Amino acid sequence: MSKYTIEDLLLAKEERVNFQYELIDKYKLPIVSMRVNYPGINKDNELSRKIAEIIKNELISKFKENIVYKDYKNTAEGPVFTLVLKNIAEEIKRKTVDVEEHHLLGRCVDIDVYDAQGNGLSRTSLGLPSRKCFLCEDKAQNCGRSRKHNIEDVVGFIENKYNEYMLQHNI
Repeated sequence: MSKYTIEDLLLAKEERVNFQYELIDKYKLPIVSMRVNYPGINKDNELSRKIAEIIKNELISKFKENIVYKDYKNTAEGPVFTLVLKNIAEEIKRKTVDVEEHHLLGRCVDIDVYDAQGNGLSRTSLGLPSRKCFLCEDKAQNCGRSRKHNIEDVVGFIENKYNEYMLQHNI
């Protein structure tokens, strides 16, 4: 696992977005993009990879009949899992929100859904509440943008959730 710079993060994000548009252009179907909510610049690490693998398998299980294409990469943004699905984008979003809200590690990931035109689907567009911060229950977007919490607290939450998952599954 490499050490990355902020420039690497920005380039990886640009490459991910371009890749998503290429997939939408090629398949003309909705896509799912999953990344781990790992703070700081070193997002590609052993913990983020383990969490990504678990949620990747959950998504494959949830959408197995609808998968047209899947891709997994470790990047400066951390692990990125992408799916192209034969399904209605709104249905996909509802199922991914269910993973984010009810899977033990769901709060540790961002699962974005884009329709066949490349438009991102938000929770609020489906009448669902905004995502809450896992430390203080404010809107996650507010805490992320303002850097309200220190990195150690966020990493601690993620580590605790992962350890809890491992205990529950006797791993």
